[in-house]
Amino acid sequence: MANAGVSERSSQTANFTCFSRGCATREKEEQFRGPDTIAEKLFPWPAKIILNIDPLRKLFIRKVMPPGIHEYVLARTKVMDAAFCAALDEKFDQIVLLGSGFDSRAVRFADRNRGTKIFDLDVPTTQQAKRDIFRQRNVLVPDEVVFTPIDFDSQYLEDVLRSAGFQFGRKTLFLWEGVTMYLSAQAVEDTLDFIRASAASGSRVVFDYIYASVLRQENQRFGEEGGYEMVSRVGETWCFGLEEGAVEVFLSERGFDCAAHYKPDDLERLYMTRADGSLYGRINGTHCIVQAVVE
Repeated sequence: MANAGVSERSSQTANFTCFSRGCATREKEEQFRGPDTIAEKLFPWPAKIILNIDPLRKLFIRKVMPPGIHEYVLARTKVMDAAFCAALDEKFDQIVLLGSGFDSRAVRFADRNRGTKIFDLDVPTTQQAKRDIFRQRNVLVPDEVVFTPIDFDSQYLEDVLRSAGFQFGRKTLFLWEGVTMYLSAQAVEDTLDFIRASAASGSRVVFDYIYASVLRQENQRFGEEGGYEMVSRVGETWCFGLEEGAVEVFLSERGFDCAAHYKPDDLERLYMTRADGSLYGRINGTHCIVQAVVE
């Protein structure tokens, strides 16, 4: 089930994520610069002012976003970008963006696409907001993209995708970015069941999740308290998490092989560490990213 707020307006956490991606493109050190050059095209004009004034941008990130979330979004964007490009390069038949928010990968990587169909799936409010802005800002959307609105409270994923032209039994990548934590456990189960049943062996799903301890508000991890408070404040409460060390068994029991698992310290090492070993920034300790393969 979707959080109630996003059925009435575009997702506020999707807006924050988009702004964070745009801010990351202004990082001075190239190694830590964000790759999403389309994100700022989706900003309202006041946000563009903040974006281009260095002290204001840094103040906004420090005051509005929980500690380490901006850094996490940068790392996650790069992980998801790599998975998206790999699927295009390997000529996957389909890519499904589950809860796409203000994702722009289909636009950013259009020149690498050789016929992969991309299903951009989200609640109507958020998706229509993105489509309207793309049109107003003259952002060209490739022909391969199929915008697929879904009401998670009243429609089945299988029915919606089938109507949109999704082909069952084909090699497919499912990108599930910043979504699982807002779903019920049953909704996560149902989505994984659909992926396993609908996609060819060797298909992939890449998603992030939060630790279950965050839902219990144990405040064990860097940036945990601020993150929980922020999403609750905008009415998009976290609902689902996994216990530490449980993801491999969780996936295996559902017919998936865990191909990669990025914990916060892994993301810091890969995406936040300079060549001399110094740390550019800390990653919020609540989130992990996993890539799984359909058996």
